[in-house]
Amino acid sequence: MMAAATLLERDDFSGTILLFEKNKRLWAKVIISGGGRCNVTTWVVKRNELKTYYTRGAEFLDRAFREFWPRQVRAWFEDHWVSLKQEEDGRIFPVSDDGKDIVEVFENIFHQDDRMSIQFWESVESVSKNNDTYCITTSKREYVTNAVVLTTGGNAYAHTWSSGDGYAFARACWHTITPLWPSLNSFMTREKRLQDLSGLSFINAWLWVSLSSGEFKRTEGPMLLTHFWCSGPAVFVIASYTAFEDVSWDKPMHIYFQPRADMNYDQRNESLLSDAQTSPKKSIQNILSSYFPKRFVQSLLGELHIQSQQQVSTLTKQQRTHIAKLLWDWIQLTCIKRRPGDEFVTAWGVSLNEIDNKTMQSTICPWLYFAGEIMDVDWVTWWYNLQASWAAGRLVGKSI
Repeated sequence: MMAAATLLERDDFSGTILLFEKNKRLWAKVIISGGGRCNVTTWVVKRNELKTYYTRGAEFLDRAFREFWPRQVRAWFEDHWVSLKQEEDGRIFPVSDDGKDIVEVFENIFHQDDRMSIQFWESVESVSKNNDTYCITTSKREYVTNAVVLTTGGNAYAHTWSSGDGYAFARACWHTITPLWPSLNSFMTREKRLQDLSGLSFINAWLWVSLSSGEFKRTEGPMLLTHFWCSGPAVFVIASYTAFEDVSWDKPMHIYFQPRADMNYDQRNESLLSDAQTSPKKSIQNILSSYFPKRFVQSLLGELHIQSQQQVSTLTKQQRTHIAKLLWDWIQLTCIKRRPGDEFVTAWGVSLNEIDNKTMQSTICPWLYFAGEIMDVDWVTWWYNLQASWAAGRLVGKSI
């Protein structure tokens, strides 16, 4: 859609664009992002920093980012009459908190432009190269085109009819598809104590994981515990880092987390000492509940065999050390399964060795272009997906 909009905004473009859409409306997947609000982009202002949020393909995307930086993405939408806002974590949303406003930008560009034809309820079944043209076979008929833009990657969110068709189309044009894995997903854990903690959220947890290669990955951010599951943005980042790790009952993966990333062991120990001096008669449960969810505190104290109503001033040095140590020395979650159908994206895709990053054109088939999740590019959260998609689509349009 961004590639098409880029072309249509040029007065000297005289071609015809066919946009094939399986659904009855445009962009069902985008409308549901951000809880229906649409995470348009990020407000990261340094290029090297932005690239750290892409677990694979960051250098490949560098040229596209130069052409359409997050600041430029935001300006483009605002120039098309969508007011945007920046939230504390740097995410950019429509002021209306309605993702439909983003889709309407493209609908307005496409409306009544005789160079544009949107084929609703028409799924593409095959793509083939015939000398200097392409044959597009759909559920309704065949089309002959001079150029093809493939963006239909990923199997995530099947209810939006996202089925990864683009991989088959790319293979038919002699492209290599790397092994596909789910990413940005929740994990099932063995720990039974999660039943008591189901529904608890931690605003700024600190997570780390050891990969089979011996490399350590860590992140911090919101985390949610549900019945036998751990989820939330911080967990999705870990899922991106571990997309190609085997996770099963026989081969579990251990995620370690601290409930607060802003306090280290010494700070927690000092805070307990300070609370003991300022509020000696307060129970240890009440003290800790000012820092952490109450049910989490009760579970923690039960594990340490400390009475929840024990006054903080009566804690021994050993008990205080154990509390601070458990909160600092990580709490282990034994992951045995990725939640099926829960993933946001599909990791890997069309090999980047077969795509020119200056144009997003295939190096195998002239006039075949790629943009979005179909490529071997992955990110840690949804809004970086959209930023990469806007940038790649913009570059495709300019290249054509």
